[in-house]
Amino acid sequence: MESKEENEMRVAALCKSLGHLWSEDDVVEVSDEIPQQKREECRRTLFGKLFSKPNVNYPAFITTMKKAWKSEGVICSQKEPGHFTFIFPTEEEKQRVMRNSPWSYSTNLLVLQQCIPEVPEHCYDFTKAAFWVRVGGVPPGWRLDTVFNDLGKRIGKVLEVQPDATANAQNRGGRVRVEIDLALPLKSGAILDIGNKWLWVEFKYERLPHYCFSCGRIGHYATDCLEIPYASILGRFLWKNGGGASSGGNST
Repeated sequence: MESKEENEMRVAALCKSLGHLWSEDDVVEVSDEIPQQKREECRRTLFGKLFSKPNVNYPAFITTMKKAWKSEGVICSQKEPGHFTFIFPTEEEKQRVMRNSPWSYSTNLLVLQQCIPEVPEHCYDFTKAAFWVRVGGVPPGWRLDTVFNDLGKRIGKVLEVQPDATANAQNRGGRVRVEIDLALPLKSGAILDIGNKWLWVEFKYERLPHYCFSCGRIGHYATDCLEIPYASILGRFLWKNGGGASSGGNST
């Protein structure tokens, strides 16, 4: 194993060699101001990435998304498999699509990010997505914005809180819009500490794409889980239900 000094020398040598790959003659100056027309286009533009399976039938994907978004005028392009650019006819259409996210194609989550004029496409973070999460089990007296906000923080970054209207016959609590880290397992609920008692509060995710009920992560099914092999779960299930098969041994 290399010592710390040897590693630092390697890094220094690499930086020195990279310094010879460009010179001041290669610097291209541009205007400080981005043209208004380009800014307007960027406001109407979303970048998208299929979270788990990038290789899809592109024409079928575009047809499906245009129909789902009710936006035949959106211009779509694919930079590489699973990476897309969507330019909408109006900013209102783009905002409508973002408000109604998340979107999926063939149960595969499509993560969308707003185009920022100063940021290159390869610098966007597609590891997070916003979901509406319904919160059930909160007593009527505690159905407050502050309570739902604190519960939402157990899931991720809270973007919006919507307690159910009191007059709603279907009143079940409320919901929060939360930005979720897709690398982490989904939380099924939290404990609400009310004075001298604890209450279990349940989380139900709206428009949830396919996920693994073994590890709780979005992007794959339990049959494809690398963290908790499906065979081990199936074996425990069969044993618990009396379906375990014996191996070896002679029948008498």
